[in-house]
Amino acid sequence: MKKIISAFLILQLVFVSFTFSGCHKNSTLNDSRCLKYYTCEDSICDLINKYNKYCTVNYNDTYKIEIIKFDSEEEMKLKMSTEIMAGEGPDIFSLSQKLPFEKLTDSKTIADVNELISEFSYDIGIDNCNSKIMDAGVIDGKRYFIPLFYSPDVFITTEETLNKYNLTSSEFSFKALSEKLSKNKKEYSLFGSADDNIAFFYSFLDQYIDFNSGNTEFNSDKFSEDLDSIYSLIKNDTTDENVYYFLYENINNGASILYKEMPAFSIIVKTYSCLKYLGSTPVFVNNYNMDDDSISASIDVGIAVNDNCKNKEKLLPFIKYCLSCDVQKNMSEECMYLPVNSDAMEKCIDSIDEAIDFGDLIVSDKEKAIVETAQSAAIRDYKYIINNITKCNLYGFNYLSDTYFNSSVISDIVDKYLNGDISNEKFIRQLTAATEIYLKE
Repeated sequence: MKKIISAFLILQLVFVSFTFSGCHKNSTLNDSRCLKYYTCEDSICDLINKYNKYCTVNYNDTYKIEIIKFDSEEEMKLKMSTEIMAGEGPDIFSLSQKLPFEKLTDSKTIADVNELISEFSYDIGIDNCNSKIMDAGVIDGKRYFIPLFYSPDVFITTEETLNKYNLTSSEFSFKALSEKLSKNKKEYSLFGSADDNIAFFYSFLDQYIDFNSGNTEFNSDKFSEDLDSIYSLIKNDTTDENVYYFLYENINNGASILYKEMPAFSIIVKTYSCLKYLGSTPVFVNNYNMDDDSISASIDVGIAVNDNCKNKEKLLPFIKYCLSCDVQKNMSEECMYLPVNSDAMEKCIDSIDEAIDFGDLIVSDKEKAIVETAQSAAIRDYKYIINNITKCNLYGFNYLSDTYFNSSVISDIVDKYLNGDISNEKFIRQLTAATEIYLKE
């Protein structure tokens, strides 16, 4: 009963956002012995469909997972919230679902996978996965989330592009970038769209919150200083017509490509090689961070499991399947994610030559040599990034504004601040209060 009451207190905020409406159920299994997953269609569905075919040969039909589809995200969240409060709900969650996951771990709605592994003496293959990435799902020693695919938070630009603004690839902390660009003595905005600005701003705020401990650094001098830098980077638009820093010009113009748009290893290498072939000097640049030497990554696809699941013994075979080498490699190639399975990552690297075809470009031995040299350099530099990731975030840069915390808890405060309706001081006070209420009450 205590667990159900706790879940009610946590999820009541989800309820107030939606009026009651019926859900559209699209299900073919209709077997209470099967696990259930709710969706409006996402990449987890592809994995489940493949897994269900696998079960036909390797298990039995009761191991299959029932996909229940909804017409809208609002209907799906309403259904999940109702069931979770009743101690039920879908058996598998996706990190792409807009749920208050930080609170659900506190209420024990989400199961500790390590406990399941111990209870059923079942090896899901975590030892064969990138430990730095897998640790992103561990909170206070409990493995609540299972990352499946990820992307390093880097982008490709060129030395020539950086030189236009007197930048180097090691000057991308919030403060250093702001100070460097301001020396141009021109009025510029860093990004070319409101969506880019919001993603950038939420990525900044995210680095000052520790969801594990419930602590924030919003009242620190460093946050205040960085806040000034961030605001100037995205709001420095006092010219008659905004002029943007062209750090993200289209690849076809021989300039740069935004870091999260094409995470597949083969495409990253081809992009790097193509820039080299076109006569530029390509370089990988770390995503914006508090520190210049930080290399971050984020989860593109991840899952969690419901502690209320009635058939927990069937959860681990599915997780093991998702983490297996062949599944990881195939999904990585299909969806352009990086696999967490280390063997699958090596296979992706080994097959890079097959994935890249420069037949239309190469017409001489000299050009072939240029491409091969660039390709080797790209593989070397990208592997360095992968092997030296300092931290991994549960949510991707481009999707931070859609998380429950950002969209439902602090979005109004952020909007008021970026619109100039409240001062820095008032923004920090309101941000701190809202975050503490969310995390600690």
